[in-house]
Formats: sequence, C-alpha cells, structure tokens
Amino acid sequence: MNIEQWDGNETIMSAYAEYMLEHNGKVVEATPASVLIETERRSACGHCSVGDRCGTSVIAGLFRRRANHVRLDNSLSLQAGDEVVIGIPEHLLLRAALWAYMVPLIFMITFALVVATTGHSDLYVVLASVVGLFNGLYLARVIHARTMAGGIVLLRKKSPGPATVNIEINMR
Repeated sequence: MNIEQWDGNETIMSAYAEYMLEHNGKVVEATPASVLIETERRSACGHCSVGDRCGTSVIAGLFRRRANHVRLDNSLSLQAGDEVVIGIPEHLLLRAALWAYMVPLIFMITFALVVATTGHSDLYVVLASVVGLFNGLYLARVIHARTMAGGIVLLRKKSPGPATVNIEINMR
C-alpha cells in the first residue's frame, strides 16, 4: 500500500492498511477538486475452480452488470480515463452488512409483533411484516449511503501493466 499518497498522515494509513479492502475503478469525470469514479459491481462467480459451470454463475449472468459511482477528492491530480484503486475500511463494510441484514429483519419482526399483540387476523400480521420489511430496507439504504460516503478513500493511481514489445529478428 502506498503510504505517501495519504497527505503524509502515515499513522492513519498504517492503521487502516491491514484492514482496507481495495477495488479497481476508472475516472469518468475529473475536476481539480473532485473525481467521479466508476466501479463495476461484480459477483464472486468466476473466481473459484468451478468457474462458469455452476448454477450460481448462470443466474448471475442473466442480470446485467451495474456500475457504481462514487465522488472523491482529487488528491492525486487525476484525469478522466485514469485507472485507480479505491479503498474501503473493513469495519465499514461489516457495519453495512449488519445494517443490510439485521435492520430489515428487526423491523419486520417488530411490526408483525405489534399487530399480532393487538389481536388482528393473520392477514394483517403478514401485511404488517411486509410493511416493516420495506421500511427497514429503506432505513438501511439511507443509513448505508451516509455511512459509506465518508469511508471510501482514493488510495493510488493504478500503474499501467507491462507493455508488449514486438521484436523482429532477421536471420540472414
């Protein structure tokens, strides 16, 4: 990890260096103050030994890939088209997973229990649980957007890969 690109604040970077998840992205818009980075949402399919021969990868292939966009400070003087590496602290990702799974579940159960204890029929309990689920999903999405916005950092500009050189040898 490149510590020099964190504005000289080496203690913060070294504290997060071990727990930072990295993701590649491409700059689609750049100003002197900020950059808009596009990352592709991808599944884990294709990364195991089975590859594209399993059912999960077939189902994942049915859905189009969506790009995520994130706006960050342009601390590296980037231009449109540059390949970059962004980092997400692991604790933020764990917190987002907790919000995404637990909050909707808690809302669903709470709404169902409140309606069930008031003596309503099972139909109303089911409807209340669905309403609670959707309210929990909405709240989780709002909280997730606020939490992740300040945690994603621009780590470094991705170095170009090795160049290919064609060598022609004339044997006479």
